[in-house]
Amino acid sequence: MERRHQHRRLQRHERLTTALLVKISLWAISIVIIASAVTFTATYQNARQRVIDLMQQDLAPTLERNQVLFERIERHAEVLSEEFLERYQLMQNQPERMVQFDRWYQETSPGVLRLKPEFDQGTLQSGEYFQHLSAFLGPRTQPITDELKTRVIAAQHTLDAVGPAWQNVVGNTHFSMPENIIVMYSKESPWGLLADKDLVITDFSVVESTLQSKNPERRPNWTGLYYDISADVWTITYQRPVDRNGQHLVNASFDVALGRLLEDLTAKKRSSSEHLVLNAKGDLIAASNLSQQAMQSRSTLTKDTYQEPIYQAVSEVINANSFTQLPVVIERGVEEQLLIIDQIEGPDWWHVTLYPLADIRAEAMVLPVRLIFAGVGLVLLILLMTYWLIRREITKPLQEVATMASMIGRSDYQQALQHRSADINARGEVKQALDGFKTMASRFIKAQNELERKVEMRTAELAEANKKLDALAHLDGLTGLFNRRAFDQDLAAAIRIGEPAYLMMADIDEFKPYNDNYGHEAGDQALKKIAGCLSKNVDFRVYRYGGEELAAIIPTSDINEVRELLEAWRTCVVNQAIEHEFKATEPHVLTVSMGAAPLTTDCSAEDVIRQADRQLYRAKRAGKNCFFID
Repeated sequence: MERRHQHRRLQRHERLTTALLVKISLWAISIVIIASAVTFTATYQNARQRVIDLMQQDLAPTLERNQVLFERIERHAEVLSEEFLERYQLMQNQPERMVQFDRWYQETSPGVLRLKPEFDQGTLQSGEYFQHLSAFLGPRTQPITDELKTRVIAAQHTLDAVGPAWQNVVGNTHFSMPENIIVMYSKESPWGLLADKDLVITDFSVVESTLQSKNPERRPNWTGLYYDISADVWTITYQRPVDRNGQHLVNASFDVALGRLLEDLTAKKRSSSEHLVLNAKGDLIAASNLSQQAMQSRSTLTKDTYQEPIYQAVSEVINANSFTQLPVVIERGVEEQLLIIDQIEGPDWWHVTLYPLADIRAEAMVLPVRLIFAGVGLVLLILLMTYWLIRREITKPLQEVATMASMIGRSDYQQALQHRSADINARGEVKQALDGFKTMASRFIKAQNELERKVEMRTAELAEANKKLDALAHLDGLTGLFNRRAFDQDLAAAIRIGEPAYLMMADIDEFKPYNDNYGHEAGDQALKKIAGCLSKNVDFRVYRYGGEELAAIIPTSDINEVRELLEAWRTCVVNQAIEHEFKATEPHVLTVSMGAAPLTTDCSAEDVIRQADRQLYRAKRAGKNCFFID
């Protein structure tokens, strides 16, 4: 009888609990549905527009930064023009300028003059220090007059005075002249020494666009994207024609290297966004989902050469519309993509951002959902209304349930498992809840232990992978030698430690003609063989400094030992007998020129490299296939 009585009492408790839960659920569902509908209707559209506004704010600094860059360059060109004209007028009828021209410029091939190499390396002339300057006076139909000499010297002095001010803003600063002349200031490349002897700059659209016959309005202009063969970079140029008394004197010009600029313009502001840069014709210049190498293989991609659906759709939108107010937001131009279109003045580029409409909708839902959750909090008030009923019927068991829940919430799983439920007069769902909490605690403990074991194992694997990645990051993929990053680190460490050592810099003689005539694959194989000569049987590191340049830090203070090692390397390369019939000097095989300089603790890495380079240049001038030691 007693057992049946308890069973009936349990049923009453179960019916009461069920009834309370049904009432609470009905109240909660009703309130949540009403609050959700009202909140969503009132806030969704505003939240969606706010997301779009935030995206435009994310884009604004990048576009403004690059627009300011182009505007700064245009202002710099005005200053450069004024500085040139002032010096040109002052130098008129000064015979000493003719003497300077004849002493500083040398004929490197018939009809071609270049500024001597020391003006790039650094030289003191007539009380003035020149550095990072080069000039190319290419083939021309008219002889060099005194006026033209004065113009070249004025350009050289102007670049020496103001060129360093902009070296961190532009790739280089230069003056081009309609007489097939360029005078350039550049820390990166001595363009005037590298230009092909047969180059006629007015045959190409860059300088041609400034000639009086092609540009009678004498307007400054930004060129299109082009590849500078001599400097080996993709660039655009800003040119400002400078005339005097109807004569076209020079073009004040700046080259802007595009690598870092385009990376900035296409850097993703959000993980799911895509950014495109197009020219005025709608041709693709750069994109966040396209590597710079892929772009540079063709300079631009058109709808005929790049069959990517999103780009095709964007290009059609650009060509089909005449935008009068920018930026413009388009939601139906590309399927399920929001377009934000803006223009970069100067080069006249379009900047297009695509963002999935689904993501915008998801972000727009955040605010309404938060408000809904706030409304759900109101539902808790209803739960408080039921507290009085629950307190009369199951106060103590629910308190124990709360205690167990608190233990689980504090991650006190062991304490929850050890909690003695026998002391609690729990029945029905309450007892099931307590048992469930203990089961949960047991599973949490097991899962936590397994997770800690996996984390420890993954941490060890990650450490080993990082070691391998670090090694790969310091090796050159082609030659197997250490790369430029390893060289910079090791050279700095060697100078800091101060142990006796020599820095050797090597350059493969006339390697460009070899690549041009035998092909890059043959050039790669030759580079591997020569690298093998230098790295074989030595117990120190050999580096690929860049291109066909190699380097080594030789741990010794004995100059005779260095001399013997360099001679062994030189002989080994010659003995490889890598045929080079297009080489201008004997023997007609690939050879190396080397220069070495000692490391001292009172010098910087740049000083040591410069000293070794000077010895390398001595070897080059001495006929190549030899070495000099400082």
